[in-house]
Amino acid sequence: MKEKLIRCVLAFIVIFLASCSKEDVLGELDIIKRTGDQNPQKALAMLDSLEYEIRESSNYTKAKSDLLRIRLSDKSYIMPTSDIPIRKLIKYFEKEGSAADKQEVYFYAGSVYRDLQDTPRSLEYFLKSLECALDRNGCDSTMLLNTYSNLHYLHYSVQNYTEAREMATKELALAKGEPNLEIVPYMHIGASLMALDSFQQAKTYFSMALKQIVHSGNISKYQNSLTHLLCNFSDLNDLTDARICLSLIEEDPLENFSAFSCLAFAQFYASSDKKDSCIIYCKRILDDGTDMFNMFDASKLLFHTHLKSGDVQQANRYAKIYMQLSDSLDFGKRQELAATINNEYKYHLDQKKEQNLLNEKEKYKNTLVIVSLIAILLACLGYLVYIRKRNKNLQKVLDLSSELQKVVNDDKQLRAIIATKEQELIHSKKNLEKSSEELTNVKKELSQVNDELSKYDEMLKTRGKQLEETMEQNKNLIKMLHQSKMENKAEDVIYAVKQASSGNKVIKPTDWKQIYQAVDELYPKFRNRFLKELGTFTEQQMQVCYLMRIGLSKTQIQNITNLSRVTIWRWMKKYDWVFLPDDPAETKAR
Repeated sequence: MKEKLIRCVLAFIVIFLASCSKEDVLGELDIIKRTGDQNPQKALAMLDSLEYEIRESSNYTKAKSDLLRIRLSDKSYIMPTSDIPIRKLIKYFEKEGSAADKQEVYFYAGSVYRDLQDTPRSLEYFLKSLECALDRNGCDSTMLLNTYSNLHYLHYSVQNYTEAREMATKELALAKGEPNLEIVPYMHIGASLMALDSFQQAKTYFSMALKQIVHSGNISKYQNSLTHLLCNFSDLNDLTDARICLSLIEEDPLENFSAFSCLAFAQFYASSDKKDSCIIYCKRILDDGTDMFNMFDASKLLFHTHLKSGDVQQANRYAKIYMQLSDSLDFGKRQELAATINNEYKYHLDQKKEQNLLNEKEKYKNTLVIVSLIAILLACLGYLVYIRKRNKNLQKVLDLSSELQKVVNDDKQLRAIIATKEQELIHSKKNLEKSSEELTNVKKELSQVNDELSKYDEMLKTRGKQLEETMEQNKNLIKMLHQSKMENKAEDVIYAVKQASSGNKVIKPTDWKQIYQAVDELYPKFRNRFLKELGTFTEQQMQVCYLMRIGLSKTQIQNITNLSRVTIWRWMKKYDWVFLPDDPAETKAR
């Protein structure tokens, strides 16, 4: 007996110590996390020293440790080489983590894919982190601020400047009141406005950022920001503020090479008409050959500089480099992928909102059913009370009858008692009739309410089915519209165009005339709209617009016209009015 008691005590002590050690490990991870906000290298060393304790801890503690390592590596600018660790953590925390854990793991998943140059997936996880933060109170506000900052960067990198400005505006709203935090949001908003051709507004935000840097008293901390401001002010031809930025920059990028700093200096010298200095800095970027984006901008700047000075040979040389880099970066593909992620995310939000509405409708429906059941129960209870009272009255009548039998010999007294009791009986019958009428009315009203509810429910189901069928028919009609019209009325022309788009046939000038004639017959108002929208145009622009009108894809149009992918993508985005219907009848059919 004593041995069993000793074993139980020892087991309890072991379990208690194990639970204490787990709590201690999580506490130490929190300390390392706070240390990493100031000194991430030191925090990584502290995390390595806990490797044994972490290995003996729970799966949750191990997952928190792995996520902390990714966080510290990100703060230490250690670039990831694979997404395998973060994918494991996402899978774990989606099942076992809290809302705060999900916000953090989604945020660092976005950071990992951002560093791996996977913009669509990076956007996806930053948007998930944003959703987790907005769906709960007490979220990590600093991480939310950095989420908006990263979303601005990603949207800006794929030339979605409107969305980039919106993210930067929300970033600034969170950073308000903290001068050191407001500098970057001001620069983000200014960059987005400048890309949207709102140059005066952009200059205002850049000036605000510069003013805060000057008044911060710590110029060395903002060297990177000053470099960006130098480039932006130079691009806006604001040489006064650009010279202020140049005077505050402490290092020459030629001595301590930085691709973007060289580009900023080159932009400043180009705006100042110092062409030789501009060429030196741009060539330094191209000679380094590691930063594709800055090489793209440098080759473009060199092209304009040589073209402006009349050196056509060098201008052509850098124009070729510029086009090669443009094809390598493939901006159109990046924008298309990023737009797909945005559409999927918005669809996810719409589905979520629709589900909430359905849940709310179901809740109201259940409430109505419960109220109806309670009303029916109350009616039944009232009916039972009424029956009981009626039985009591009947019992009184029986008692009166027995009393009358007892006093049969006393005629006068019997008559008086009978008259009195008859009056009471008449009054009771009247009350009984009134109660019966009220109960009947209540039953009729409840029956009418139930009938109306049934009709309303059937009507909702019928209308929902009709709406689904109408939507499906509209989708099928829209998909078949271009193909059915062209293939039924201009089969020969369509066949020639499809052959040409697959490389099996070359379209001759006479064929183009047939294509124009076939499209004009099918869409009589299209030529007038085309002339109204473009005014002056080239033959190639006319060809692209007519091919867009008959529904050819980007690749098919490129095969026919032999234009570059960038040109076709830009024109298709610019001439999106081509897809509008020619007349209201066509819109109604769709």
